[in-house]
Parts: sequence; C-alpha cells; structure tokens
Amino acid sequence: MRIPFQRSFYAIGILSLCLLAAGCGSSSSNGSGGSGSSGGSSGSATNGKGQKVTFLGGWGAGEQTDFKAILSYCDSHYNLKAVYELAPGGAVDTTLSTDVQGGHAPDLAALSAPSEITPYVSGNSLTPLTWLPMSRIHSQYSSFWTNLGTFNGKLYAVYMKADVKSLVWYDPKKFSAGGYTIPKTWSQLMALSQRMVSQGKHPWAFGVGGSPASPWTLTDFLENLVLNDYGPSTYKAWYLGKLSWTSPQITHAMSQLEQIIGNNAMIAGGRSRSLSQAWDQGAAQMVTDPNAEFFQEATFTEAGLQTDLPKAKAGVDYNAFAFPSVKSFPVPPAEVGPNGVVAFNSKPATKALITCLTDPKALEQWAKLGGYVSPNNAVPISVYHDPVLRMAARMLNNAGAHNLVVGDASDLMPPALGSDYEFTELQRWFENPTSTATIQSQLEAKAKTLYK
Repeated sequence: MRIPFQRSFYAIGILSLCLLAAGCGSSSSNGSGGSGSSGGSSGSATNGKGQKVTFLGGWGAGEQTDFKAILSYCDSHYNLKAVYELAPGGAVDTTLSTDVQGGHAPDLAALSAPSEITPYVSGNSLTPLTWLPMSRIHSQYSSFWTNLGTFNGKLYAVYMKADVKSLVWYDPKKFSAGGYTIPKTWSQLMALSQRMVSQGKHPWAFGVGGSPASPWTLTDFLENLVLNDYGPSTYKAWYLGKLSWTSPQITHAMSQLEQIIGNNAMIAGGRSRSLSQAWDQGAAQMVTDPNAEFFQEATFTEAGLQTDLPKAKAGVDYNAFAFPSVKSFPVPPAEVGPNGVVAFNSKPATKALITCLTDPKALEQWAKLGGYVSPNNAVPISVYHDPVLRMAARMLNNAGAHNLVVGDASDLMPPALGSDYEFTELQRWFENPTSTATIQSQLEAKAKTLYK
C-alpha cells in the first residue's frame, strides 16, 4: 500500500526545488516536452494513437493491481498502451525529482499537493491540461478539486482518488452486542466512550508508532476536531499560519483530543502498545480486541484491514461513521488526502490517458474492487465495492456540494512543520499528555520560523 508515503508526499527537497525552478527539469525526451504546450481540443484527446504512455506512481501491492484495472480500460477505450512504473519504496517525489533533473521524466506522474507541484510548474516541466473538457470537469468535480489543481490560472493536475479521513471505524458485532447506537455529535461520542470504560472496556485503538512510524494518525484526529469545531475558514487559517497553535481554537481542539489520549482507561491495550504499533495494527486491534471499539482514520483503513485480516468483511466485521459534529453543518465536512495526476508532455497518448483518468466509466473499474473513493461525483454510488465505501463516497459528494471539503492540514503546512516536527511533537504529547501547553508552544515557535 501507498499509505506510509501519504504523509510525506508534499515534501520535495530544497535542492530539487532550486534545480527545477532554474528550469533544469526539461522533459524533452517525452515527446513535446513540458514547456507549457497548449495541447488540443477535447475531441483529439480521446485517441492515444496506439502509443506507449508511462505513469509513475506510488501504489504498490493490491492498489497497483486495482489501478491497473483503470489503465486496462483506458488501453481499450482510448487506444493507448499504458505502462505503470512503481517508484522505489513508493516514494514518487524522490524518484520524480531525479528523473526530471536527468531529462527522462515519465509521461504522467502521481503528484498531489500545491507544494509538490509548484516547482515543476515553475521549472516549465509540466504541461497545463488545456485539452480537457472543462465544462464536464466543473460539473463532475467540486471546486475544491479544481482549485487544488490550478496554478497561475491553468489546470495542471486532476484528482482521481480521495482518501476520506473524516471517519470513525467500529466493529458492528461488538456494537450490537453492547446495545450501542452511532453517535452523531462529539458529546455523544464522549458519553458513549465513558460508558464503555465503565463497562471495563478501553474503547480507542491507536497506532502511532511501529514501522513505518505512524504519528500522523494523531494529526488526522486533531485536524478533524479543528474542522468540525470551527469549519473550513478557521481550518485554512491554521494551516496557512494565520492562526497560532496557542490560539483558543487549537487549544480547544487539543483539549478535546486530550479527553481520549489523556485517559489511560480510554486507550485499548495501553499507551505502550499504541506507541509500538503502526496505524494498520491499530485498525486491526479495533476488530480483534474485545475491549476495543473505535479507530479514527481514512478510507484506506479498509485496505489495511483487508491485508491484515483477509477474512474480515466490510459491513459485518468493520464499518465506519462520519466524524461526529461539534458545530452545526448542513452535511458532515470531509477532510481528504488527495491523489492527483500531472502530465509532463502533450503527446496523443498522454492527453488520452489523463482524459481517461477523468472518465467516470474508467474510475468505476477501481470503485468496483474496493479501497477506493473517487473525487468524480459522476461515479455512481451503486458501483462502489461495499457499504463503507458507498457511505464515504456519498459523504464526499455531499461535502463537496456544500464547500465543506478540505485537504489534510499537516500536508498543507510547510513540510518541516506538518510532515516532520508536528509528527514528533504529537507523538511526544501522546507519551505524556500532561504536556499539552508545552507542546503547543513548541509547535508555535517552530511555525514562526517557517511562515513568511
């Protein structure tokens, strides 16, 4: 799975950034190059003329197999020959930086966030996607997705996979046996958690250590609290450095998370177990430990469960509900981890493949297999593999229609903060939850050195 690399996919080394900004990242070896060629009409972008087209990605194992189902559809319906290249260790950013600097960029690559894409735009390595039918794109993707992929007024990235992070996972069998009902609000969730503790349970499973280390699970939990407490505007101000880590809003969100991590009785298997196991082991514990009831994470949790507990069935052995609300919203907000695609040239097969990757029929091929939610709202809910993913897809579509979709905040912060220092500090906080004010002050001090 690509999961261990999701939390670092926004980071590109300073050397790479400088070299790319200087324009050394030409992709002239791949057809027309990435110097901003204008492409063609949408009609000419559906026939790859039988050409080979390479795609560099980080999806391995089962996800690679599932993505290839989309590529097979594109081969057949868009007249191309797609070749998937897995970046070593799944580290697309590192591999791509080297390849582009060496003058042999792939035709397409999986890049996602603005800080990851910007150096390639600045270095004239990427091709704007001017051939895409924008009326269809705007009707099938919410403004969150088109804004995320737009630079200098031009669309450079399309998003074909969304990891919906605003979920709480549970075991329906244990829930039914306990006579529990799905909580709709944070106060209901805390009351239910306390009830479970009074019954001798330790309801919250965590995986914040292990290999690869998973402290990013704590950032996702905190981000969902900030989003559900205050909404997208405050959330955005936070990741942009306009709202301090010591502000009343972030203090409040951390105090809410402290209701769980500050209470040993809440933590399944004890604090030391949570610190020693990775995220997927925490998810599996939610199913296998009779005293564990909850696990907070994204839709990729299902892929982890399918790997670790292959006999477990969605909707039977595990399920999920929307992160409980604090503030009143018309629909539940959705935090997402985006998975985007960019083009390094505009040869016919490149144009055809990236057009295909916005085709709902193509995206259905992965939706049928599981572990996948599409940002494209034209993918029918009915085609998704199981009830968990159907719920997540519906949640994402509804949040998009109400402008309540946000990206992962820590990934949108400067990498030295959100993908590095914050991980370390929140893990230290989990180890010693009485240090909340100190952790906040240290995070704010670090933030002040990085936001200009």
